[in-house]
Amino acid sequence: VLLSGNAFYYAQLDDFYFSVMTNDRGALIEYEIWPTLRCTMGCSTCCFGAARTALEGREPSCGEIERFIAADKKSFYTLSGGEPTCRDDLPQLIAMLKKNRCAVTINSNGLKFVDGVYLRQLQDAGLDRVNIQFDGFDRRTYRVLRGEDILDTKLAIMNNLKSAGMPTTINAVIAKNVNEEEVSRLLDYAVKNDFINGLTFFTICFVGGARDWPSERFIMPDEIIDILDRQTRGKIARKNVFLFQKLHLAIKAFLGQKYCLYNQIYMVVREKEGYEPIDAYLNLALAEPWIDRYRAWHRRKWVAAGCLMTAVTCLFIRRRALSLIGHFIGMSISYFFKTSRYIKNKRFLSISFSTGCDPYKFDEAVIRHCKTGVITVAEQSGALTCFNGGCAYNLDLERQCRRVAAGGGAKAVKENA
Repeated sequence: VLLSGNAFYYAQLDDFYFSVMTNDRGALIEYEIWPTLRCTMGCSTCCFGAARTALEGREPSCGEIERFIAADKKSFYTLSGGEPTCRDDLPQLIAMLKKNRCAVTINSNGLKFVDGVYLRQLQDAGLDRVNIQFDGFDRRTYRVLRGEDILDTKLAIMNNLKSAGMPTTINAVIAKNVNEEEVSRLLDYAVKNDFINGLTFFTICFVGGARDWPSERFIMPDEIIDILDRQTRGKIARKNVFLFQKLHLAIKAFLGQKYCLYNQIYMVVREKEGYEPIDAYLNLALAEPWIDRYRAWHRRKWVAAGCLMTAVTCLFIRRRALSLIGHFIGMSISYFFKTSRYIKNKRFLSISFSTGCDPYKFDEAVIRHCKTGVITVAEQSGALTCFNGGCAYNLDLERQCRRVAAGGGAKAVKENA
C-alpha cells in the first residue's frame, strides 16, 4: 500500500511523531462503548463483512454499562460498534451517561434519523453530538460504497440534524475513482452549515468486504490532503497542514495523551463569505522553530514547556489572530474542565484525514499510541471489558468474522457433497 505520494512529507511527519510520542502509557482520549454489533445496513466496505451476524452475541444492559463506567469513569464517550440505534433502549443509555456527567457522541449511519421525532428523543435524553455517515452527493457513490442509492435519505437526515441544531461531524469514506472529486464539495457543504463542526475523510481499509476490492480503489490520508490542496487551488496547502500537525502532536505529547499517526487534523475558520484556513490567522511559520525546539527538549519537561508556550505565543503574533483568542480560550477551558462546550463550537470546522489499521499498514509502534479504547462484551468471559487500542480490537474481530465465514463455507460444501 502506498502510504504517501510525498516521501518528504511522510518521512518528516513520521520522524517528528516518533520523536515526541515517547510515552507508551499516555492517556486514552477517546472511549467507545459498543452496545451492539447489529446494523441496519450491509455496506460493501464494512470491516466485519458478511459474517457480522455470527458475532452479534450478547449485548450489555444499560445497568451493566453504568456499573462499568462508575468504576472507571471518563468524561467523553462515543456510542459505536455496530449501529447503536438498533438498541431500543438507546435514549435510556444516553440519559444514563448524562446522569453520570459524561459528554455523549453517537457514531451512526443515521437511517433512523429520518424520523425527526426519534432524533428529538435522543436529543432530549442528552445526546451532545452525532458522527454521521455521509459520503457525498453522487448517487453512484452510495451504490458502490453502501450497496444502494440512499442519497435522498441521507439528505433528509442532514436536514433533520440541521433543524434540530444537533452538533454534527460528517464521516465520509473516500475511494479512488468513486468519490474523490466530492472532497471539496463536502468541505463547502460543511462550511455553509454551521451545525457541522467536523469533517472526517476516512479511507477504505483492506478488511471485511473491502478485501475483494481492486487495489486501485484504495487511498491513504496523505493523498486526500493532496486532493484537497488541488481542489482548493492551494487555499488548503499541504505545507501548512504539515505545520499544523507538528503543533497538534507537540500539544498532545505535552499533555501526555495518546494519538495516532494515521489521523491528521486541520482547521478552517468560518467567515461570512465562506472560510479561511487556520494558517491565515495563526502564525505557524513563526511558531515552527519553537515547536522544533520543543521536540529537541521534550524529555526535559520545564524546558519543553517553555518552548511550547513560546510557540503558542508566536501563533498570535498576527493581527487577524487576535479575533480568535476568545474562541480558543473558551474551547481550551471547556476541554481542560472536560465539558461538552468545545464540541458545540460553530466558528471552527475541524478536518480530519484518517484511516484504520489493516493487515497492510498495521504498525506495532503506531498501535501503542492508539487513541481509542473500546468498551464491549469480551467474547470468552462474557464480561464488559475495555480494550485499549481500538484498531487492534477491530482487526481481531474482523479475523474472527473471516474464520466464522470460512467455517460456514466448509460446512455448506460438506453438506452438499
